Amino acid sequence: MKFLVMSDAHGNKFGLEAVLESGREYNRIICLGDVVGYGAHPNECCEMLREREAISLSGNHDAAALGKIDIEWFNPIAKTAIIWTRDQLTPDNRAWLDALPAEQIFEEWGFQIVHGSLRQPWEEYITDYQVALHSFARLTLPLCFYGHTHVADFYSLQQSEQNYRLLEPPVEHFALPFGDHISLEEEIFYLVNPGSCGQPRDANPQAKAAIFDLESREIEVFGVDYDIEAARAAIIEAGLPARLGDRLRGGY
Repeated sequence: MKFLVMSDAHGNKFGLEAVLESGREYNRIICLGDVVGYGAHPNECCEMLREREAISLSGNHDAAALGKIDIEWFNPIAKTAIIWTRDQLTPDNRAWLDALPAEQIFEEWGFQIVHGSLRQPWEEYITDYQVALHSFARLTLPLCFYGHTHVADFYSLQQSEQNYRLLEPPVEHFALPFGDHISLEEEIFYLVNPGSCGQPRDANPQAKAAIFDLESREIEVFGVDYDIEAARAAIIEAGLPARLGDRLRGGY
């Protein structure tokens, strides 16, 4: 069994389509949330995932577009995109997003998934080892995929009684250059972020995702080119802030 693990499409149908049709082999799709927000094609992104029966989570932008969380803490550009997205979503796509959880556990496959962190599934960004420790303390399985930061990286921690008390040994943190593989080892916990396919923030504009091979216990992170100019033009044509399209060019 091979999983395509992707996150943060953010209404960018071109980036999402690029990772879905990258030519890599997979059996199931896992989406870690934020299907909508920022980009000009929220309905198309929902429909692509629905048609492929993707295992999907709710992200903070998805929740905000449904009015489930307050948008006041979003920056003005993000807030504008959320309000615009609310008006665009069809009833079917709204209902689909509304039914998505913010985290899930798959005992049969030996991993769990969350949008933000296991401490705060919608809100918290795992950006350093101190924050990661709080998610390690809440792991029920050795592997958890997460999104939200738009940057591909992973944290690892040796299994021991001390881990649950948030003491030593320290968490290790690694960036994931594209094409890198993680070989999962016994007795180690992992938090893995595949990056963003719709709004990358790692100074590389390619759409990012990962392939997880359940049998070999290997994860490959990859980047793929897509039509950035078409995504940018659609954002501007929709009347959304131009910055949302401009930042796609630099991956920031």
